[in-house]
Amino acid sequence: MSTKTNFKRVALVAVASLGLGVLTSIAPANAGDGDAYVSLIASISGEATASATNANARQVGVVTMTNTAAVTTASLLTFSTGQAQTGICLSTCSLPISFQRTSDTNGYSIVVVNGTLSKIADTITLTNGSGVLSVAGDRKTIVLAAGTTDSSLNALATVASGATSMQVQFYKGAGITDLTTATQGTLVGSLTMTIASASASGVFSEANSTINTQIPYVKGTTASGLNAYDSTSRIANGSVGAIYVALQDAYTAAITTGTLTASATGGAFVNITDGAPAAGQDYAAVSAFDSETDVVGGDAYIHVTQPVSGVAGSSTVTITLNGQVIGTKTLNWNGDIASITVTDNSDSIWRNNSADSAAGTGGTAYVEYIVKDAAGNALTTSTVPTISGATGALVGAALSTTSGTTYGASMDASTGYGYGTVIVPSSTLNGAGSYKLKILNSLGTAIYTTEQKITVSNGGLNSFAAAWDKTSYAPGEIAVLTVTGKDIYGNTIADGTLAAGLSLTVAGSATAGFSSVGTACSTATAFYAGKFTCKFAANTEGAWSYSVDVSTATPQSASVGSVKITSGGGVSNADVLKAIVSLIASINKQIAALQKALLKK
Repeated sequence: MSTKTNFKRVALVAVASLGLGVLTSIAPANAGDGDAYVSLIASISGEATASATNANARQVGVVTMTNTAAVTTASLLTFSTGQAQTGICLSTCSLPISFQRTSDTNGYSIVVVNGTLSKIADTITLTNGSGVLSVAGDRKTIVLAAGTTDSSLNALATVASGATSMQVQFYKGAGITDLTTATQGTLVGSLTMTIASASASGVFSEANSTINTQIPYVKGTTASGLNAYDSTSRIANGSVGAIYVALQDAYTAAITTGTLTASATGGAFVNITDGAPAAGQDYAAVSAFDSETDVVGGDAYIHVTQPVSGVAGSSTVTITLNGQVIGTKTLNWNGDIASITVTDNSDSIWRNNSADSAAGTGGTAYVEYIVKDAAGNALTTSTVPTISGATGALVGAALSTTSGTTYGASMDASTGYGYGTVIVPSSTLNGAGSYKLKILNSLGTAIYTTEQKITVSNGGLNSFAAAWDKTSYAPGEIAVLTVTGKDIYGNTIADGTLAAGLSLTVAGSATAGFSSVGTACSTATAFYAGKFTCKFAANTEGAWSYSVDVSTATPQSASVGSVKITSGGGVSNADVLKAIVSLIASINKQIAALQKALLKK
């Protein structure tokens, strides 16, 4: 918590009433030939000051500039080519204005509408005796007549009592010779100020202010982001939540005075800092309540620590300004790693001597996993797990750590999973194997998956078999051809192994026989769970031939045969098996009855 001195408070009230931020430099003296200026430097004493040198001029009552037609800095408006600038000020508004003439002999004039001019001064060097400075009786117009050089004009423009706006106009031209010709020249610029209600100025406006959760950050690093929307991301275990606050009134002017407070529930700590903090400032959060007096620039960061370290939880932060609640935000944290699970999308049949290659390519071992906290929230991790407790044909296997998302990626809560490829070393081992994935939580404790049983295929495809799901099909049915593969040891072929050299022919066309449905099987088709399937539409009746061949290390003859399409309906292999089981059951029943009858004799 920080508290400014009374002197600093007064200075900040005056400067920040501009709504343009803290000054970073002093404006230079007038320099442009024919340019008009309005000083935006706030008076500390409360009294406006006119000066030919802009750095010495002071305004009272400016709230904000509402457009940027003029050349605008935090301390100065510059008009040169007819800009129309607008702004907002209080009814006590008094603006220091100046008009610079360095080398021409044009006439210069300042006209104010709904206001008066005072503290008028000039520096005139007469060159032809005709130069005249004229001030209207109502003090709304001043003229520096044509025919003089090396002159500057300055004054204060003060809003008239009861006015709802005030406008200041700047003209120059050879036709400006007296008060009657004050506007007979080029409009250099105009400034229109709307008069603000004193009851609304400096009062919190929900519509114009920003109170939003930001991207969480790791302790000790610099917070970033001034987003005008809420970040909906859950906060990682151990990270700090952030809320950005930018306070403005109804006139979009920054509110820099008053007391801003924040309180957190659930055991979380809060800390308020002016603006985005430097690295390490989050450690100042040591209590559930904090306050800040006079927020510089009207914006602040509220830092919120995790309620309970390592445990998923939430905290509601209540924010007040001068005792009035202006916003509440609920932040949610994930807990520490509590579980890791291998998903069903993972390969279950791996290949011996699988290289470190892109995930999902032919014959590699693809593993997909999910990391969660104790509350079941999916987590984002920065590291990949490792293979642990490998047995059987998997001894020596390791999860790839090669960088690049084609090889693998650590767990991401937004996608809900992480993935990688397993490197299985070359060996004589094949057949059954098992493994676990291991990952460390923030305390260094190892978290394991359950044991995963897999099969290791040693070598490439050595044999295959092809079978239809039915012996015959009715027109319009979908026929499914399944091709299974094994290695030289009889192990099911590894997941992802391509059907290299596949030659598949099923007699027919789009109108007769069989036609392919969906993606046709090809040499790019891969085995998964030891098989791949090809689908065909049964079209017209008849007996249609087929041939299936896959180039293998050990030559095998093509699997050939015929399959029928008949309107009498087809009989599936499952129907045949069911009939056989039923027949056997019937025979067994008859044998039992016969034995019983014989025993009675």
